[in-house]
Amino acid sequence: MKKTISTEPTPENIQHILHILAEVPAHLDRLRQGMDEQTLREPLAPDERSFHQILAHLIHCEARTFETITLALLTHEPVLFPIHPERDFGKLFPFEHQPFSDLLAYFKLRRAVLLPVLSGLNEKKWARVVQQAGKQRKESVYWQARVLALHEWEHVEEITKKLGSAPSVLNR
Repeated sequence: MKKTISTEPTPENIQHILHILAEVPAHLDRLRQGMDEQTLREPLAPDERSFHQILAHLIHCEARTFETITLALLTHEPVLFPIHPERDFGKLFPFEHQPFSDLLAYFKLRRAVLLPVLSGLNEKKWARVVQQAGKQRKESVYWQARVLALHEWEHVEEITKKLGSAPSVLNR
């Protein structure tokens, strides 16, 4: 996927990120319309994840990003331990056993909690940083939110391509 949001934290780019993050839950909800639980658990194509597995993956990634953003906003340049969203969170929280509708409701709730926090940040707070243990580079709240938005939208487009069509919010 072509990344169309600049790494520059301008007000326009921040609004674009917030727009994508706000739209993803509704797009997932629309894409799953008319699909029963069994269909949601079937691979979208041979040797690929199911819609259900993709949603679990998105929740794991969002949880790690939420934690990262929270630490950046509450502490000074925290160092993050190398916890992988899927390999580590996925083992601790095996969402594949939950019904899709419960996962989607959980995803929507998490987003409803995250968006007001991000929407209320000033320029200084968007620039707050975290550092991965063992790495030199520091990543800002803006960077984390941008990566999350692009990653989630990439999966929305993946599901859309396999199931049908939806408007793109990236190329506005």
